[in-house]
Amino acid sequence: MPRAFLLINDPLVAEGMRASIDAVPGLKTVGWATTIEQARAQLPALGADLVLADLQLADGCVAGLVEELATSGRYGSPKTLLTTLSLDDPQLLAVLARGADGYFVQGQSSRMLIATIEQVLAGGAEMAPAIARQVKAHFDASAWTGYEPLDENNPRHPDRVERQVLQWTCDGFLPHEIARDLRISTREVAQRMRTLYRKLHLDRRTASPSLQML
Repeated sequence: MPRAFLLINDPLVAEGMRASIDAVPGLKTVGWATTIEQARAQLPALGADLVLADLQLADGCVAGLVEELATSGRYGSPKTLLTTLSLDDPQLLAVLARGADGYFVQGQSSRMLIATIEQVLAGGAEMAPAIARQVKAHFDASAWTGYEPLDENNPRHPDRVERQVLQWTCDGFLPHEIARDLRISTREVAQRMRTLYRKLHLDRRTASPSLQML
């Protein structure tokens, strides 16, 4: 049974999320913290499969913890789902580039929260056009900065299908429309979006000057 840990500032928001998750057969919450240090202390013993985390906590931005969750092995291998009040939050892409698996915009229904959690647990992700344009700008930049040209054989760069998914997402096409035109499943579209976030993280860790400061 997938287990979710909440790293959420607001107790009322956390309680609402906890109730929504625990009401779903096959999902359960295993803990809640309001600070990064509390999460670091609790998570190693919990075996969480998912950490649902605010971008900003009382003791700082969650970016460092997200990268620890993605790379250290100390906490097992939980996926990280960020919660944000707005897609315009400048920290959102930065934390996705540190290894987060996706995001959820607060204020949406509990049904949407559960759907997003299940999608992330299945290896997929959402990507709004505003986020896609930022992701595309990064990969486009690597083709002219002189650092390294885009290359499908480079594991840090999008392949042809990923580039098409990214472009059509930038253009405002919905996942089911992209799936139809590429003749793939909507699940694969979501998985390709998650792969693009993973490549941002890989790019940041290995070399890209445009992401080193994120």
